[in-house]
Amino acid sequence: MNALALLVAQSNGGSPLSLLVFLIPAGLFVYMLVVSPRKQRQKHESFVKSIEVGTDVVTAGGLYGTVNFIEDGICHLEVDNDVVVRVSMSSLSRTANEPDTSVKSEPETPDKGGSTATPPDDTESADEETGGSAR
Repeated sequence: MNALALLVAQSNGGSPLSLLVFLIPAGLFVYMLVVSPRKQRQKHESFVKSIEVGTDVVTAGGLYGTVNFIEDGICHLEVDNDVVVRVSMSSLSRTANEPDTSVKSEPETPDKGGSTATPPDDTESADEETGGSAR
């Protein structure tokens, strides 16, 4: 990438401004591929270290539970009365009282005169069973 930038800079008379055209997107590319995931990983590691017994958590798969026991990288979650599931500590995504930021909420739009489905009447199904009215 740098060789291409130098070649373009030399062909344009050596203008340093043309070199910036390539360096700025390259810097953004490096930031998005290296720095941003590193920050997210550090944030997740600090979250996992802060989990204690009794914490209500949500796994990456959407399973809600309360931490009962923590051992080497494995967490025991109670998901219902007397139902305990073993999950990896790295699969825990957030505490249960935090809002889920991965789901984007869509604004509710009122229904504009569209047809709505209604459940069938019981009389129609009774007629069909007894061989009633033919349609």
